[in-house]
Amino acid sequence: SDAGDRQAALDSITEAVTHYRALAEANPAAFLPNLAGSLNNLSNQQSNAGDRHSSHLITNQLLASFPPGPRAELLVSRAHWLFTQDEHAEAITNLVSAARYADEAADPMWAGRARRSVRDLVETMRQSSIPRALMDQATAKLPDWAVVKLLDECIERFNRWLSAQDWSEREDFLRQTHAVLTTPEGLAILDIVRALYPEAMGLNNLAELLQEAEARGLPQVLDERRAWHTASDLLTKWLATPTWPEDLEFLRSNSALLNDPLVRNLLIANSDDPSSRQHLGILELADRLAIPDIYDAITDPTTAVDTAMAFIKQGHPEGIIPLLLAVPVLSRLPFVAPYLIAVHQLFAPADEDQNATHDTNELIKQAVTEGSEIQRGAGAKRLQELARHRPGHAGVLHALADALTAPSQDNPEETATSDAG
Repeated sequence: SDAGDRQAALDSITEAVTHYRALAEANPAAFLPNLAGSLNNLSNQQSNAGDRHSSHLITNQLLASFPPGPRAELLVSRAHWLFTQDEHAEAITNLVSAARYADEAADPMWAGRARRSVRDLVETMRQSSIPRALMDQATAKLPDWAVVKLLDECIERFNRWLSAQDWSEREDFLRQTHAVLTTPEGLAILDIVRALYPEAMGLNNLAELLQEAEARGLPQVLDERRAWHTASDLLTKWLATPTWPEDLEFLRSNSALLNDPLVRNLLIANSDDPSSRQHLGILELADRLAIPDIYDAITDPTTAVDTAMAFIKQGHPEGIIPLLLAVPVLSRLPFVAPYLIAVHQLFAPADEDQNATHDTNELIKQAVTEGSEIQRGAGAKRLQELARHRPGHAGVLHALADALTAPSQDNPEETATSDAG
């Protein structure tokens, strides 16, 4: 272009737009600024050639291929270019459209990035010689997050919240700033900052806390959150113990873990994690067994099996599931696993029983197939013992015991052993 070959310049920048479009469509976070810059260069060349209309058509076609967030950024770039060309009214039109697309962006990262881009251009326009009436017109059409001025002290306040290292610092922050944050102006500023930085989830947490404090009072909310964080921190340390002896010693030294409902709720909420499930089983077993006995079962599968069978014999089938959680190897043992699950399902609550994945009779059939004579005979005896403790289930328990000791179809002469010790 500087050499006077405008057509070659137009061809080159058109090719650049094509390449950057492909790159930006594949990775908009990395290449969108390059595409925006090349589009502005294209607008310059076409304007020099007296064909500004074509550059707008190309940009409009490109916009349709991008989601709302990137589309908003491209519109801001075009608005900035129009502003530099003193096309103020058209620049404002593009800026208003960009703000609308920024609010439509589903991705928090793109929503925040696009909104901050709109806001930056608004500030640039304010500091220019644009007519005041035109600027007022733009301000009236744009959302608050684009035009409301934020004092440095407001930004510092929210940065302090986001940079807090633990709950103690956050609690101090809330006590010191609650009165300011909950004024109408303070809440409005928080909404604006959340809109500009939606990816900063800590700001959403702050808004939720303020809402809770409004409904139930700040002291109560702080007490509840302090208790939650205390339980969470203690639980995190427990789960991080590297060996079972250290796990046992930690539990002995922090007996609050045993009876704190928050701890169990946290473990249930994180039940997708195998370690959380196992420690939930430990706590629930602690209602039935001595702590050292629980860890003996965890570290010795034979002890775990004996413990499970004792639960059945003594009339405590409710201990089966906590034991399976604490000692997951039990759920993989032949005979033992289907036998225990069958007994559990027989005594499971109605709503849990409806969700059972295996029929009790089918599980007993599986146990018959997988178990030895000694296992089946001992299993039948324990079911008969359980029937004495739970007479309401005696009929079905005796039927299951009979199924365990029935002669095998493969060997009709087989008889069940009556005593397995």
